[in-house]
Amino acid sequence: MSLQMDIEFICECGHQIDDVVVVPEPNFMAEKNKDSYTYSEHEIYCPNCMIEHQVEVASSFGGADCTISNRGNNLVYSVPYYPEDEFEELFNYTDNKSHFTTFQQHITSVRSLLEIDVPQNSRFSLLVMLYGHVVSAIEGYLSGMFIHKVTNSEALIRKLIETDPEFSNRNFSLKEIFERQEALKTTVAHYLKNLIFHDLKKIKPMYRDVLGYDFGNIGWLFKAVLTRHDCVHRAGHDKDGEPISLTNEMLMELVNQSEQLIGKVQEFVGPIEEPNDLPF
Repeated sequence: MSLQMDIEFICECGHQIDDVVVVPEPNFMAEKNKDSYTYSEHEIYCPNCMIEHQVEVASSFGGADCTISNRGNNLVYSVPYYPEDEFEELFNYTDNKSHFTTFQQHITSVRSLLEIDVPQNSRFSLLVMLYGHVVSAIEGYLSGMFIHKVTNSEALIRKLIETDPEFSNRNFSLKEIFERQEALKTTVAHYLKNLIFHDLKKIKPMYRDVLGYDFGNIGWLFKAVLTRHDCVHRAGHDKDGEPISLTNEMLMELVNQSEQLIGKVQEFVGPIEEPNDLPF
């Protein structure tokens, strides 16, 4: 099964394009990251103006990067992943109640791994991987809990539709959604699953408007998400190729802050009723 990544960008005609591209496996025979790069090229046509866009994916031990021809703008792409069965994935979001437990398990693992004695020249790589893991654990909890609560309450689904302009402007009307009640739960779950949950500009107002939870000042998390990008996409280096600053103390501070944040969210959001009252 091939790795893939989700991409989106704006064509020069102004149309937003969403697609999935294959990510090549890195060269596992290479001894160094710089020698592990492999590439794949893709042709994506804009359905609005039929302009051809050239997309290139570069893959290495440190992750994958995506670039696009100068006819496309605002390129955004996901971390590479192996596709899963859609039904099982949506079921995990809508019916799984163990998001907080899963988060705690991730954090416990990170604490244990930080205590391992590794060679000094390997410590940086360990910190890079663990930093990205902690931020991903936060994202996983926030997305999983939000989707679970919303898709098990007709009232919360209505709040989402009423308060989220992007969802209400999708290519189906509210009338059509509620006429097809049997598809509403999976429609909402699929939409939310495809959100970029480390885009806090989207997540903060959605938690506030739909679940009634205000994150307050989480500037530290905004900064952590930016650092995570360097960890995942550049193997712990900035755009100039310089290693980012990471220490055990910085990672432990992130762990403690994430535990406090998710603990507060769980305390507020956890008790919200799940009537599972959708009429299907």
